[in-house]
Amino acid sequence: MIVKPIIYDNILFGDLVPWKPENTIETKFRDILNNKVRVNKDNPEQFFKALMDSLKDYSISLKIDHLPNTESIANLAKFAEVQTEFGLMEIPSFFNKASEFYFYLIKNENIRIRAAISANVRKAKTAIDKEYQVVSLLKNLEYIIEQVAQKNVSDKLSTYVLKAIKISLFCLYEQIKTTFPDSIGTESLSDFEIINIIAPDYDAEKTVQGTISFHIHQYLQARQDTPIKIKDSNLDKPQPVGMAYSSFTYKHVSTQPEYLKDLFDSLKSNNLIDKSTIYTDFKKVFTGEHVLKPVFWTGNISELHYFIKLIHNIKKSVLDLKQHQWEVACKCFVKPDGSTFDRVQLKEQKKPKATAFLVEKVAKQLQ
Repeated sequence: MIVKPIIYDNILFGDLVPWKPENTIETKFRDILNNKVRVNKDNPEQFFKALMDSLKDYSISLKIDHLPNTESIANLAKFAEVQTEFGLMEIPSFFNKASEFYFYLIKNENIRIRAAISANVRKAKTAIDKEYQVVSLLKNLEYIIEQVAQKNVSDKLSTYVLKAIKISLFCLYEQIKTTFPDSIGTESLSDFEIINIIAPDYDAEKTVQGTISFHIHQYLQARQDTPIKIKDSNLDKPQPVGMAYSSFTYKHVSTQPEYLKDLFDSLKSNNLIDKSTIYTDFKKVFTGEHVLKPVFWTGNISELHYFIKLIHNIKKSVLDLKQHQWEVACKCFVKPDGSTFDRVQLKEQKKPKATAFLVEKVAKQLQ
């Protein structure tokens, strides 16, 4: 059975929608948050059991599968080993009984989902089964991400709940991708694609405290500098995360993806990348993700230099990589024989006089 974001779904579409008039009554949540529920707020298994009993008094039937237990919670150590900067993505503190209820609910739903996917992946007998479990969950989360972004509310409680869900979803999605990198398939959203959905004003608001953009910006900054543990056969050693500089990020990848496809077609038709290149592999070069399959560059090195200079320095079609564009280019593109380009040599190339117009025409596809 695949893991489903049942609580998120119920909050957005079910009995627990915060903008329903009956869910704005303070006394209701004071009763729901009885001693049994409150004392187990940090114990997901007992919290959900107590909560389901408490909600029955209000004719709310909350059906939860993959109820976390002691064993599945213990499996969350795998998440903790990967990255610690998710602590910067904490849900904002509650301000009354209703917001306190949603705070505990969203926090424990995040734990339930992580524990459940960890258990399912551990039980999976093949790599295909593992990928099915992880990709199915990511697709369900993507649907919730799209739905929560479309909700427009004005009251304080609903605004708080939607903000809490967005932060929790961003964190959860990134944690799953980072924990199970070999099982996420080829179509998972990059962090910047999610940002464009849930925080479209990210660039303007990333330094404004209290905004979703601010929380995400703090996380991205920490991720760039925080080491992670990479398992070696007999040795654990810290490695820099470096994911912020793993690939390019097209600024309009979520709103105008057709231009990325146009670029792909133009590069192939003009013999600048290998004809056998698959679009899903190519797309990863421009979504800010770690590139597992570099693209074979079949043009010459000066043409690659000029192409990178056009999209990064001149047209600024991709996010600024702070002088790391040549390093990233060497991660994303390789020579026809599979060998890597030399970063210094690539950087020092000159504009190719004979084919500059061709490269300019190709780069122009990335509007």
